[in-house]
Amino acid sequence: MWTEKWWHAIQARLPSGAALAPVIIAMDKTQLTQFSTSKSAYPVYLTLGNIPRAIHRKPSQHACILIGYLSRLFHESMRIILEPLKRAGIEGINVTGGDSAIRRVHPILACYVADYPEQCLVTCTKYCICPKCKRPASELSESTPGEPCTQTWTEEVIHDAKVNANSFIQFQDRCKEKEVSGGVYEPFWLNFPHCNIHLSVSPNILHQLYQGVFKHMVNWCKDLMDPKELDQRISSLPACYGVRYFKNGISALGQIRGKERKDMARIFLGCLIGKIPRSAILAYQSLLDFI
Repeated sequence: MWTEKWWHAIQARLPSGAALAPVIIAMDKTQLTQFSTSKSAYPVYLTLGNIPRAIHRKPSQHACILIGYLSRLFHESMRIILEPLKRAGIEGINVTGGDSAIRRVHPILACYVADYPEQCLVTCTKYCICPKCKRPASELSESTPGEPCTQTWTEEVIHDAKVNANSFIQFQDRCKEKEVSGGVYEPFWLNFPHCNIHLSVSPNILHQLYQGVFKHMVNWCKDLMDPKELDQRISSLPACYGVRYFKNGISALGQIRGKERKDMARIFLGCLIGKIPRSAILAYQSLLDFI
């Protein structure tokens, strides 16, 4: 959604004169007690994709609203909470803008932000499998991309398993043969207009990008150059406003939080120039641009 391709593709499907409102759903497990891990909840938040990021980050602007706390019946709860979006996405609703003009707006589920376990839960994907492609677990390390998952394909797998199974256990087994979790018969995103739930889920910035992809990038670099030389290059960088200074490099760091990973990513590429092959530099540059 961060490029114009998704916007133009969905806008072309809407009636002439209609306005698009991309809906972003966010969910994350939250501990309710500080000294005990037994009390937790799953708050669900809603915001719109055409609100500037600077406003998103200000709680006082109320750009992100709480729409519910989930129970263990995840898909049934989400179906009830998001049911109004189905009809509104198809027929549209009249919305008065800041310029007092009334527009026909179609709210479309565009993005679902969640950690990896919740991504599998939302997309009905079997755990340890990519929620975006059909690669089995044994082929996730392949360099070529796998065939993308589609919402229609997942619906067909669930429907075929439901029709041909005599029990819920058989239903789950048939689904898992196609790398689908088989947890429910009817996921909440069924019949959502212009929605592909597999395309909607986005990588978690902290756990999957900084603590995932970038962590592996640092480990790969240790095979490409001497870690001591990398530390020496990092510690030799001049002080700069807004950039963290690593006095002793990064090899001696213990428990590294997401903030430290983010600070490391800002200076990492410049410390590799001239020491590792150009092809590796281009690969690192592409990954850092994605992050």
